[in-house]
Amino acid sequence: MKRKIDIILIKDHVNVGSKGTIKSVSPGYAFNYLIPNSIAEIATKNKIKHLKIFKNILDKQKEKSIIEGNRLKAKLEYINRISIYRKVGENYLIFGSINEKDIISYIVKYLGNKLDKKQIRMTNIKQISSNKVEINIKDHISLVIQLNVLPVNV
Repeated sequence: MKRKIDIILIKDHVNVGSKGTIKSVSPGYAFNYLIPNSIAEIATKNKIKHLKIFKNILDKQKEKSIIEGNRLKAKLEYINRISIYRKVGENYLIFGSINEKDIISYIVKYLGNKLDKKQIRMTNIKQISSNKVEINIKDHISLVIQLNVLPVNV
């Protein structure tokens, strides 16, 4: 009969598991490798209780961020289309280009929500056209908005 002890992983480890999980391993493996290399610590009642409290807090934060992401997605779906007007030169080429910064300023102007440049995926636009802009709000929450670049009537 083998005796095992419970440990809490401090770091991710390929053979044992991910950070914050409780595992049962042999005492030799725990005391000779995992604990001296600061990969794990012995699981006591208080440490297990502390770990569960932190997991509950993280779960609540994730749930809150998903709710906020869905609210922002609903607001952005209401926009449906973004129209940006620019001066036009020859061959329908615009002066300058349309980039993420222009999209962010439009969203801030009409919704008041600030997005990060990394959340917006689009190509650099240098002519009058109709394009798609992908906005990644959270990990699994994203949407596509129509972008119309139109000429200014002077």
